[in-house]
Amino acid sequence: MPESIKSLYNRHKDKRTRPSFDEISKVLHSVVTDYSRTFIIIDALDECQVSDGGRKRLLSEIFNFQAKTGTSLFATSRFIPEIMKEFEGCVSLEIYANAEDVQRYLDGHMSQLPSFVSQKLALQEKIKAEIVKAVDGMYVPFHTTRLDQAS
Repeated sequence: MPESIKSLYNRHKDKRTRPSFDEISKVLHSVVTDYSRTFIIIDALDECQVSDGGRKRLLSEIFNFQAKTGTSLFATSRFIPEIMKEFEGCVSLEIYANAEDVQRYLDGHMSQLPSFVSQKLALQEKIKAEIVKAVDGMYVPFHTTRLDQAS
């Protein structure tokens, strides 16, 4: 019987280790066979390690997995040519942060700052203004493939 996610988790939790790439892949294959439709969501693909070939291996495995199972894929990433190339021909959408959204987000999180900041409105406004300026229309493209199965 294939290993379940729960048993994989419990085995590594007790040892305080992380499952290998191959272990995760095998369990993922096992889980997908239980469902008629599956979706894989990868957020912040640009943050995946490049130095050890991690991102390339992950994408290769996911695309092979997708081809075998018909799984739908949704991925987000900052604009990095190597990543964009991997998703050529896929549906893509660029998501831009606007100043109002960033401002609203920051307003909701000011209470989490240390008291020396939360007690000084002028300092809070300066912090928010600098962050909004730094964001300056930053966007995160996201890509989806196999949309024909997602509808």
